[in-house]
Amino acid sequence: MLTGGLGRVLDIWRDRFDGAADLLHGVLRLQLSDVAGTAPPSSSPESRRAYDAIRGYYDNVRYAILSPTAMVWGTVSNALRVAAGVDSVTPMQKQVFAFAEASLAAFVRAAHHDTAVAEALCNAFRPMPSASCQTLAALLDPHLDARRLDGPMILSVVRVLGNEGPLTSTEAPAARTLESVGLVNAAFTGIRGRA
Repeated sequence: MLTGGLGRVLDIWRDRFDGAADLLHGVLRLQLSDVAGTAPPSSSPESRRAYDAIRGYYDNVRYAILSPTAMVWGTVSNALRVAAGVDSVTPMQKQVFAFAEASLAAFVRAAHHDTAVAEALCNAFRPMPSASCQTLAALLDPHLDARRLDGPMILSVVRVLGNEGPLTSTEAPAARTLESVGLVNAAFTGIRGRA
């Protein structure tokens, strides 16, 4: 589901949300071709450079056993964390995974356009305990009010769920976002305390 679901989201993004010219869309397409073992799609020079930088980031002993599918989703997760300014983001991640807020919002909206895919992806990430996986599960939760999922709203969710431990005073205002999109009453009540 992680590979097929991502392919479906990218198709929807391309066809319904003008994703073909988007940098993140191009990078994810190139990464997905690695996963599938297919010839890479034609891409812009910018997409190719970003793709190469991300491959360089993952060409590290820390990621030696990371599957290509995990790398693609790691790109999505890291891009969300960088855009949201999550505390644990490293300078290298800021450099490599800098994508536009609008791109991330389009990705999430495309996922919600096919509720069955959003639900399957949410269910795939839900049992994984890392903050990044819980954040992806939350953003893909089919019970969210998808009409409210614009860039600032998505980044607020990432700010709240993307850090480990108790909410800080700077995160507390963003916690209200969880209520406004329906997460508190959806599957994630209690993950980081009642918001």
